[in-house]
Amino acid sequence: MDLWKVSEALRQGSREQAGEKLFSEGKSRWRDIRANAFYKPYLEEVEAEASRLLNEPIETLPYSLYKNFDETGSRLPYEREYFKRRLRLNTFTVMALTNDDPRYIEALEDIIWAICDEYTWSLPAHLQGNSLRPIEKLRHERADFGTIAESPREHREMVDLFAAETGFALAETVHLLGDKLSELIAYRARIEIRQRVLEPYASLGSMFWWETCTNNWAAVCAGSVGAAAMYLISDDATLAPMIARLLETMQCYLRGFEADGACTEGIGYWVYGFGYFTFFASLLEQRTAGAINLFDDPKVRSIALFQQKCYLTANYTVSFSDASLQNMFPLGLTHFLKGKYSEVAVPDLSYRASFTYDHCYRFPQAIRSFVWSDPQYASMPQQDASYYLEDAEWMISRTSAPYGAVSFAAKGGHNDEPHNHNDIGTFLLHVEGETLLTDTGAGEYTKQYFGPGRYEILCNRSLGHSVPVIEGGEQQAGRQYAAAVRESRISTSEDVFSLDIAKAYANDNLQSLIRTFRFAKTEGGKLTLTDEFQFAAKPAGLAERFVSFCRPEQTGADSIRIAGERFAVTIQYDPAKFRYEAQRTDFMDHHGHRKDLYLLDFTAVSPTEKETYSFVMTCSPL
Repeated sequence: MDLWKVSEALRQGSREQAGEKLFSEGKSRWRDIRANAFYKPYLEEVEAEASRLLNEPIETLPYSLYKNFDETGSRLPYEREYFKRRLRLNTFTVMALTNDDPRYIEALEDIIWAICDEYTWSLPAHLQGNSLRPIEKLRHERADFGTIAESPREHREMVDLFAAETGFALAETVHLLGDKLSELIAYRARIEIRQRVLEPYASLGSMFWWETCTNNWAAVCAGSVGAAAMYLISDDATLAPMIARLLETMQCYLRGFEADGACTEGIGYWVYGFGYFTFFASLLEQRTAGAINLFDDPKVRSIALFQQKCYLTANYTVSFSDASLQNMFPLGLTHFLKGKYSEVAVPDLSYRASFTYDHCYRFPQAIRSFVWSDPQYASMPQQDASYYLEDAEWMISRTSAPYGAVSFAAKGGHNDEPHNHNDIGTFLLHVEGETLLTDTGAGEYTKQYFGPGRYEILCNRSLGHSVPVIEGGEQQAGRQYAAAVRESRISTSEDVFSLDIAKAYANDNLQSLIRTFRFAKTEGGKLTLTDEFQFAAKPAGLAERFVSFCRPEQTGADSIRIAGERFAVTIQYDPAKFRYEAQRTDFMDHHGHRKDLYLLDFTAVSPTEKETYSFVMTCSPL
């Protein structure tokens, strides 16, 4: 959107005093929230957290933790303490909005002061190996972000995800509670936001790399900078160039989606990136008195419908890329989108995210879980459904069996997706709260995880997925390593997804590899996997790999059973064609917790130039 249109839209908003009404729901709804029984358990969560935090000192961020990332590669020690401070900010803001107890204002002022004292609001992990240098020159050379050099900036002037988020959080806190806060506290917060976020963004120096990227960084950073700017800058002429520039970044973010609305980074990054897009878009719609409405875009509507397609059963979700196996849904965001688009489905309230669910404790999500939620929106029970996301090349299907709901998901795509895993042709099989054949989702984020050694980590490489191993080799990273979909068919009785995944492997001997999934919905969710291999010459070796967090056991000459706590899947295969073995390995999940991961290998016996292998997977209760 050009500068003139943005300027005119802001002037229209000013004529209607829209700036004074910005996020009015954040001020007006708290009395009703206190009186409505719907919110009682949610408020009790916050009250319990406040009671605990009042008796504990504010977390420190010593240099010994700060330097940990660049010296050891570990992110968690520093980030745990950093994010606990954001939890304090969230907690005492809500308590100050719902109570007159002066203890909460005092605690809120203390945490605002402490955050303003922080050396940098950016994470050391986002300073690209330069966090221990006085002035750094960031060079983003990650495969998923490209390479854009920036002018040197002081660490306190680096606007990463969390610096931008902190600016948004403090600006909104002051906006909501400015009359209750000490004049100096509010003043200092505004000064720090200007110096650390707004001025670095608006300076004559080079652009930030995220301004032209197409993943969650664009939405989170631009959305947060834009929100802070709308709260702190009342002059239309000053604000307009910033908003026009930020809108260009938001268009870059939307270009990261295709018409199917799929977020190939994973459902968690949909909540994150699209959440901040929504927060910004809502504030901008208010600030311009409706003159700029980003929600009218058909693509935005399509993206809004992505969340409901990812839920398998309960709170279990499709875990491709750097997603998680389980996700609690954001109540406020979901209800807000339901108000915009009637097709949005609201999951069962028992799976809504708690106040402390997000380990990064993102402020706008926490506040809007109250003020954007609407008790009138009823939860919708999960129905049988099948989706084919044509651009992402994902098939997701959920069907009812006599013993519970069975879900299946598989993907094609390419190996240069945001938060990429080399996972073309992978799949998962899930029964009523138990993922029996899995995609591990995100591992622990470390220096290596987003560095040159990314594909040495099992969960990111194809060896950590349910895909073939060809002549001892695995899939490669890069846009050229891609699937070619041959068939995608959804019917009442059977869903079929067939794709050629040969190009995912840098193997000149492999001419084609047609992988076909048949999900028999009228047969209790029986899944048949067929792989058709064509080689130029007899292959040196060939193995079919399956991945599970559940322990496998051989139950017959031609069958393997993988059992969860309540359900199991039996894999039937031809023992004349394979030698079976399984190994256990350690998997470090996104939160740094170790899990047992089982790799099931069916190694082909004397494979020839042309082979067809089938596996039949049948689920059952224990």
